[in-house]
Amino acid sequence: MTVIVSQHVFFLGLGGIGMSSLARHLARQGHVVGGYDLTPSKLIDDLQAEGMFVTHSPMPEDLPEWALYATNNLTVVRTPAVPEDLPLLVHFQRLGITTMKRAELLGAITHDQPTLAVAGTHGKTTTSSWLAAMLDVGAQGCHAFLGGIDTRTGTNYLTRPEAKWHVVEADEFDRSFHQLHPTCAAITNLEPDHLDTYGTSEAFRAAFEQFGKQVSDTLILPFDLTWPDMKSGPSIERFALIEEGQIAPQHVRNCAVVSLNQRDILFQLGDVQFKARPAIPGRHNTANALVAAALALHAGASPSQIAHAVENFRGVNRRMQVHLDTPEAVYIDDYAHHPTELEALLNAVRNQWPDRNVTLIFQPHLYSRTRDFSHEFARVLGLADQLFLLPIYPAREAPIPGVDAQWLFDNISSPRKHLSTSDSIFGDLKASSADILVTAGAGDIDRLVPQALEHMQNRRT
Repeated sequence: MTVIVSQHVFFLGLGGIGMSSLARHLARQGHVVGGYDLTPSKLIDDLQAEGMFVTHSPMPEDLPEWALYATNNLTVVRTPAVPEDLPLLVHFQRLGITTMKRAELLGAITHDQPTLAVAGTHGKTTTSSWLAAMLDVGAQGCHAFLGGIDTRTGTNYLTRPEAKWHVVEADEFDRSFHQLHPTCAAITNLEPDHLDTYGTSEAFRAAFEQFGKQVSDTLILPFDLTWPDMKSGPSIERFALIEEGQIAPQHVRNCAVVSLNQRDILFQLGDVQFKARPAIPGRHNTANALVAAALALHAGASPSQIAHAVENFRGVNRRMQVHLDTPEAVYIDDYAHHPTELEALLNAVRNQWPDRNVTLIFQPHLYSRTRDFSHEFARVLGLADQLFLLPIYPAREAPIPGVDAQWLFDNISSPRKHLSTSDSIFGDLKASSADILVTAGAGDIDRLVPQALEHMQNRRT
């Protein structure tokens, strides 16, 4: 597992979930690792406790000596979210250091290594984390770079000295997945997103097709996804969820037969068959478990090993994470930031807790995504029994004239909708009754989790 980087490595955006797993990997390999992040977090605290240098200052004079002067023995890794005028970035550029993107580093680590990759618009993090759990049950384990914190292990990075396989999330943002050449890969689903990067849905799809060409062995696709015929390239397998009593489409190799109670699942992976009950609810999570199982089988995992992980994997932080579940009050937090993800989340909540009212607090992520999917957002947000809409989280974007929370709010057809802010939300909630509370979004809404949990616990007493 040789990585062609310098002995000293500095990360710009160290606290990012993808960046931090790579930092942990390099530190484990004996590199001197440090980094900058604007925002304090528990993850940053954990990295510091693991021995990494951490700074929240953007000024070069606050760097350690090895990062301030070492030009021939320093690699700088950056996230696309880092602004071009960040003083630290300007400092490194003046030293003549060429920065490396996170995706380039991941590609370098996995180059010519047995690698399993999970791509798709939705479900990448849960599926890759579930896959890592399946391999981790075995004697060899795996090297896993995860896009979220596994609630079981408390980390986004797994490794074992004897591990053969690498597990990665193939992220389409910024065309990052074009840096990967996995042995086997799956595309969970394909819906347009990141149109600020791709421009059109056709270009978005073309990027996935290019990724598919880079897979060397097997590419696993949804049964109904149209895919170009290729004279060369990976072999294609299809997967599908089917209802009990139905017959799988003829070309489907991997399927999960959902029983009437949607709890006991029959997994059929080629000639391999086993029953398991996924520990986390929702049809979308059953699909995630199926895709992970199909990839795990290619890596040599046994059916019993896979079934054990299906039933014992408890999910990833902020992926339908249940913080409170009592007859009086339920609180769930989720990363959902696309209309399809929100609808899957709301459906899973209603299936798990039927006949109860759902209050949703949603923080839109990116002006461009809000604009591009405004009609879909308006429809899905109207499905909640009560909605609190927060301002748009801009992330890396400048405001788009005319696109704001009020604009989206005005297009939502719901009798119980409210505009709110992070400062006023809990005062607003006190004026209404929340039976099931769901917070969702990919921005900084996770900072509200402790207060939201306390609010629902107080409601229960």
